[in-house]
Amino acid sequence: MEISFVEMENGMIKPYISSFYSLSGYLTPVKALTPGMPLSHYPEVIRIFTYAKIGLLLFTGGGWEEEYLPSSFRQAQGMSEFLDEHIIKLPGSGPWDETLDEATLNGFKSQLKHFEAILHDELDKLPAFLCEDELLGNLSVDKLLKGAQNGYSPMARQVLSDDCRLEIDEAGKCLAHERTTASGFHILRSVEIAIKQYLSAIQGFVMPRLNRQNWGEYIKLLKDNGAAKEVTDTLQAIKDNHRNPLMHPTDSLEISEALSLLSISQAMSELLVTDMKKRGLI
Repeated sequence: MEISFVEMENGMIKPYISSFYSLSGYLTPVKALTPGMPLSHYPEVIRIFTYAKIGLLLFTGGGWEEEYLPSSFRQAQGMSEFLDEHIIKLPGSGPWDETLDEATLNGFKSQLKHFEAILHDELDKLPAFLCEDELLGNLSVDKLLKGAQNGYSPMARQVLSDDCRLEIDEAGKCLAHERTTASGFHILRSVEIAIKQYLSAIQGFVMPRLNRQNWGEYIKLLKDNGAAKEVTDTLQAIKDNHRNPLMHPTDSLEISEALSLLSISQAMSELLVTDMKKRGLI
């Protein structure tokens, strides 16, 4: 049986659906047992109960079940303890002397039935959702969740600041969850951080006061300080066609627009890094 949940690199918790199918394989054979089975069947009976015990131990030992399936977790613990007390014994030391005890077997079956009902209810309420890749064009949901910065060129990833790369990753996560307007805000913030990084790398440059820090001013400063025309022209287009409209409170992004903006912003940040390198600023 696989573990039921695993924490991914991005901090999200991924449920392994197949693990619950495996758990059923450990527990279901108990239902076929009948009271009064003779001692000659003991090896098969104890094998079935031992597998049930293993399944319960795996279910309660994963680490996340107690948090996400608390009622099922407690019921499974109780079933495991019941097996320890009544079932997992050698012949001659308990109810195994002659036949499979009816009260013991029915007691466990009753607990199993209750466990199945609780688990079914909690799995129905589990906050697990599917993010469909086809909504994101050529981008993979899994890659966006692991870090959109990994799609940038190696040089850009090496040069861009931690804050910039964090914004890129946040934009990717928002896009994966179809929070498209939030994705736009984060990716444009990453570009702005890259612009400031470019300007700060210029020898003797002093960043203007906070009330003068805006994209129009950045473009003027880049022009005045020798940035390539391709850099300033592209920034002007992003400012006019994407950044300024998105700042309007009634504006929002469709999924296709958010995808385009993510790609355009990546190209812009990589262009800034390339021009910095040409100028010897990095």
